[in-house]
Amino acid sequence: MTNPPASSPENAVSEGDAVPPETAIPPEPAVAAESIASPENAATPANVLPSAPSHQPTRHPQVLETARLRLRPWRDTDTPGAGQGPDGDSLRFMPAGAQPGPGDFPAWLARRRREMGTGQDLHWCIADAASDVMLGNVQIFRMGPTEGRFQGELGYWLRPGARGRGALGEALGPVIAHAFAPVESGGLGLIRLHAGTNSDNFASQSILRAAGFTQWGADHRAWRRSDGSLSDGAYFELLANTDRAAVDAGGRARGLQPVTLEGHGVRLRRWRHTDADRIVQACSDPRTRHWLGSLPSPYTHDDAHGYIVARRADASEGKGVYWCVADPDGDLCLGSVAVMDLHDGLGTVGEVGYWAHPDARGRGVMSEAVRLAVRHAFVPREDGGLGRQRLRLNAAHGNSASVRIALANGFSQVGRDRRAEPLGDGTFADLVRFDLLVDEWNAAG
Repeated sequence: MTNPPASSPENAVSEGDAVPPETAIPPEPAVAAESIASPENAATPANVLPSAPSHQPTRHPQVLETARLRLRPWRDTDTPGAGQGPDGDSLRFMPAGAQPGPGDFPAWLARRRREMGTGQDLHWCIADAASDVMLGNVQIFRMGPTEGRFQGELGYWLRPGARGRGALGEALGPVIAHAFAPVESGGLGLIRLHAGTNSDNFASQSILRAAGFTQWGADHRAWRRSDGSLSDGAYFELLANTDRAAVDAGGRARGLQPVTLEGHGVRLRRWRHTDADRIVQACSDPRTRHWLGSLPSPYTHDDAHGYIVARRADASEGKGVYWCVADPDGDLCLGSVAVMDLHDGLGTVGEVGYWAHPDARGRGVMSEAVRLAVRHAFVPREDGGLGRQRLRLNAAHGNSASVRIALANGFSQVGRDRRAEPLGDGTFADLVRFDLLVDEWNAAG
């Protein structure tokens, strides 16, 4: 979720003074910025392009549909049920009043309708396509006067119980497409969307990055939470001419999102913000810190959430595929495996990397995880794989466990870079280089 603007009605004290990603902190905290006031949000002459063609304001959102969702106008009957109002994540990341509960829904809906009556805001109810049950809200607002408008702000939230299923990512695809579609084609004709979110709301940041947004700025102690405390803000934007080839019409990143892979005692799945505790434990372990010398010290939960956000951003940009190695029974994080640097070698090469949680060592977990990742990397693109012809793997000299994993999966040593790998104690080790060709993998069966 993102936060509503500071000058919007739900932030006004007199009004009485709310969260989303694919699994957030808890799953899919539903908030992007319904957001705070900034110069680009103000509907001033400087914010409007005088040469743009005029058109009648859109006062009712066009119905948009995806495979699982229907985005439609809000109805009086969409009142949240018991337990579907603001929860702890809503209150942590959004100003009070941005997300309605059963008691204040009529007043909330009346405000939304007044805002849409100006022609400058649009609010969609995110509903389940099969049951038409309300799941949340997505909006484009602060578009300014119809004459010459060129940008708008994106905001969203999901009610408790609707999170953790990728609904927001799916909803944003058609909303963004509608925002950028020309007016003559029934769209809004915008050239820029922007959003702001709490710097601690890693789930919302992941949603925005996966939708193609990039962060352009940040500020400090500029967001007031519902409890009166202050936090930092992070600001994102997306331009109409941005290459969004990695995102399909349903808002899902194409091609490089990690598909779930099942193996012997191992599951490879996408990272979740609920994995942060296990990441902190692994990256605070002395053995991990020795071989991964560039880890922050101390390694904090902010570092873990940042790691998850960065891996999703890399995937959405086509740079790599990153899996959480999980126990198939309890789904507990056991480590990480990735196929990285996918832009190298004319799209035919990748690099395999991995690390293990301390309690996953000595069980063959990482060897099996690497086997699954390598197999997926060599599967042709037309069959759903990465279509690689060659994979690299690097290990510090002396890291016998990592070397064993490479050899067990058919990699051959091809070279050594002397004193090229920094270690956690400040010394340098030789970097031993391995590779594996698709022909060798196929021949080994």
